[in-house]
Amino acid sequence: MRPQIQRLQQLLEQLVLDAKAVDEQNRHRRSHYYLQQQALFDDKLFNRSYDTYSGYIPEIQKKLNHLQTLLDHSQQDLAYSLLEQLQLQISSLITAIKANDSRHRDSDYRLQRRQRISSQKARSITAQIIRPSRELYEKLAEYQGFEKRLEQMLFDAQDELKRAPAQSSELQTKVLTLHQRLGRCRQAIAKLEVEIEKIK
Repeated sequence: MRPQIQRLQQLLEQLVLDAKAVDEQNRHRRSHYYLQQQALFDDKLFNRSYDTYSGYIPEIQKKLNHLQTLLDHSQQDLAYSLLEQLQLQISSLITAIKANDSRHRDSDYRLQRRQRISSQKARSITAQIIRPSRELYEKLAEYQGFEKRLEQMLFDAQDELKRAPAQSSELQTKVLTLHQRLGRCRQAIAKLEVEIEKIK
């Protein structure tokens, strides 16, 4: 088990650097204010929630130190149980950091879209003035349909992740993939909305 502990310690040392770097980036992101209200992990994974990735590091380090103590006292059963918890916490934190950009792009998109809608209402431009082509509207409706389906799939995957922590690695990969697909879909929608605005 000691090689596993050494490996976890190495991962944790890298996580300290990665978490610090990503936290610094997030400080300058307007969208991060809104994401702070959303829990990163299931409430059973860590003892409490934090608004930074670095906030989770001390709990992991404390458990890692305790794991070493258990091994020193030959308490193998408790050590294996704690090892599983640590592996799950570290893998979850790694996945969350990798998904950070996707989560912020999603939040950025929502902010920008809200601003576009507000701007459109303020200008009070009616659809009767130089109607955009039927093709653009049909394509926009199609993409918006994709967006709704992806949002539902993402919601279901996140809900499943909360209920099945034992499969967290596979499910977190699925959640990350859906975030990326949703981001691409929303980029396409935003591009269409800009094109429609140009011909109004």
